[in-house]
Amino acid sequence: MEKIHIPVLLSETLNYLNIKDDGFYIDCTLGDGGHSIEILKRLNPKGNLLSIDQDQYAIDFVKLFYKDFLATNWEIVKSNFSKIDSCVEKYSRKPDGILMDLGLSSRQLENSHNRGFSYQQDSEPLDMRMDTQLGVSAKDLLIVLPEKELTALFLRYGEEKYANKIAKAIKKEITNINTVGDLTRLVYRVVPAAHQSSKNPSRRVFQALRIVVNDELDSLQTGLEKSFKFLNSKGRLCVISFHSLEDRIVKKYFNNLVESGQVQLLTKEIIAPTDQEVRSNPRSASAKLRVIEKI
Repeated sequence: MEKIHIPVLLSETLNYLNIKDDGFYIDCTLGDGGHSIEILKRLNPKGNLLSIDQDQYAIDFVKLFYKDFLATNWEIVKSNFSKIDSCVEKYSRKPDGILMDLGLSSRQLENSHNRGFSYQQDSEPLDMRMDTQLGVSAKDLLIVLPEKELTALFLRYGEEKYANKIAKAIKKEITNINTVGDLTRLVYRVVPAAHQSSKNPSRRVFQALRIVVNDELDSLQTGLEKSFKFLNSKGRLCVISFHSLEDRIVKKYFNNLVESGQVQLLTKEIIAPTDQEVRSNPRSASAKLRVIEKI
């Protein structure tokens, strides 16, 4: 089995977590396990690592790929980090560090198990559910939302300039839109060629649908609040975001905590990948790391 995801800002994250070998750490977004395994390697048997993910496929992958590393002090739980309170209630100690990496893993994009996360997976259905037990898929949204609400969705969560034209075309052709390729080709037809860059013009539409299907922004806000509540004194919260909507939420929440005197902001400027990391992992280019330490 080949591991294809490279953990973003790995050395920077490990440095800011300031890992104690007997500490308690939480990786809120297990993904392919790249961050988790490096945290685990720095713990002794008295240390604890809790890794959380809502994607059962990710959990199954990690348990198989890292089967030789699974230990009594590494617990992997299927959940959303907005429910971190229920994940930590069994522990008698508070976490010394919490990590949230908000990006999709390369494996989720390249092998989504027929969930259509990437606009490059032409024949996959418009599903986009991280947790396949969620009730509403991306196609469901396209069907049930009126044109006006679909326009608002693309504007708010995708910051899509041609939101109205795209929504209008979708509602007109909805019976013919079933796969990733169907939606991508529609967006290509609607967005004027003069405004199409080298990037796929449907990327913002896909971002908006994925965010809403998985309730990502509300989950992020809740996850931040609960994580800070449970964090130990001098504990650190590290968040890696990948688009402006996420980063605004993180920045605002951290700044409010700083102003209230509850934390020290350890990243006066956002931490971004080095040129070398971007060359070796182009998908890391938009990553931003922000870190606070609880007083």
